Amino acid sequence: MMRAEIGQLTIDESTLDAICDLRGAYLDGLLEAQELYLELLVRRARVFVLKSQERRIGYFLLGEDGTLLEYFVTREHLERMDAILGMLIEQFAIRKALCKSFDHSLLSCCSGYQTGMKAIGIHFRERQEKPASRVVEGVSCRPARLEDEEPIIAINEAVFDQDEEVREYIEAGQVLVFEKDAEMAGFGIFARVIAGRPEFDIGMLVARKFRRQGYGEYIIRLLADFCQRNGWRPVCGCAIENEASRRCLEKAGFIGRYRLLEFVF
Repeated sequence: MMRAEIGQLTIDESTLDAICDLRGAYLDGLLEAQELYLELLVRRARVFVLKSQERRIGYFLLGEDGTLLEYFVTREHLERMDAILGMLIEQFAIRKALCKSFDHSLLSCCSGYQTGMKAIGIHFRERQEKPASRVVEGVSCRPARLEDEEPIIAINEAVFDQDEEVREYIEAGQVLVFEKDAEMAGFGIFARVIAGRPEFDIGMLVARKFRRQGYGEYIIRLLADFCQRNGWRPVCGCAIENEASRRCLEKAGFIGRYRLLEFVF
């Protein structure tokens, strides 16, 4: 495990389990809920603990490509947060940072060191009641079965990064299949973002034959209602350039108030 020293700080490589209390404080301090896309990156990240006089004062997470994913300093040391980040950027050759626009502390720190910034994603955390933009009839919905694995893979377009994920989601009971006249019109997925927290990320895909007919909005509405009936909070997101997904989510009542920002140092 790596150990480094910067000024009066000691930095030890660690694990997510070992910093669960610090990370809990970070997540509780955010204005909004964590994004699943980032959480998946976090699970593969390198974890580093910041120590001052052998007391833990924070942590940071680095992705495989030198991307800063999270940075947290306890309240007692907030006045050092900017300076510490500058040292970390230099010492660990941090090239960029992914920052949720509702992570105000990281946002403020990054603004002082960045040489470039762009929005790469939209986070939807609020939902308002609004009538459906189109009536969809004759569609059935059921939990996916293992025999649905190949048909789902056949129509998948970047919802699942790897084919083996399809079976994992099906076995976890996190896929719903939507059919029209016994043909798969699309599927919806839902997954808890962080264990013990109420947010479930939802997403969907509509088969090409059924697009531009209101099926995407229909699936998202059903998934969101399904989560709420189970006492979960539905959240979602999409890439900034994915106009079709954004329109679908907004038609279903979701509001894209926040952005995923990429800072370059």
